[in-house]
Amino acid sequence: MTPLGPGPVRACWGQGLKADCETLFPGESPEVLAREYDEGFARHLGKVRGEPGVGETVRALERAGIGTAVVTNSPAALARRILRFIDLEDAFDVVAGGDEVPRGKPDPDLLLLALDRLRCGSREAVLVGDTRLDLEAARAAGVPVVGYRLDGGDARVDRLLDLLPLLGVGKSGSPTPAT
Repeated sequence: MTPLGPGPVRACWGQGLKADCETLFPGESPEVLAREYDEGFARHLGKVRGEPGVGETVRALERAGIGTAVVTNSPAALARRILRFIDLEDAFDVVAGGDEVPRGKPDPDLLLLALDRLRCGSREAVLVGDTRLDLEAARAAGVPVVGYRLDGGDARVDRLLDLLPLLGVGKSGSPTPAT
């Protein structure tokens, strides 16, 4: 098998197992691919790092009383495993994985599941996304979206800590006074 290279991988990054089976591994079942991903991921877990500022940002949101969720096309168990490894397992209120809905992002089902678990309406939420699938899912769900190193959303941040002032939260986690 010929390696794909970075371009084709970036073009489909984050699309989820079902779409991976259709675009990258025709004829493979999502269950088999999930096992293979899990086995491969286990070999590389030691190389996983959280994005700079993610812990500080999420904990500041928590102190401000803002609920947080991980919304990923990856299986929920894998997402929890990554969060546990980078010591953020308890930092998020909700983890919603692509294996929990019939269709992952860009369909809005996954985002709507997370909103339901947070007991939050679409206009009360903000999705911070790093793929075009995130932008499309947020639009389909009626949720404002901030692109993380990505244009095309309602706003863009290049550092996660820059999200806090957009949400009216000081780095200490307290609400920023209105100006």
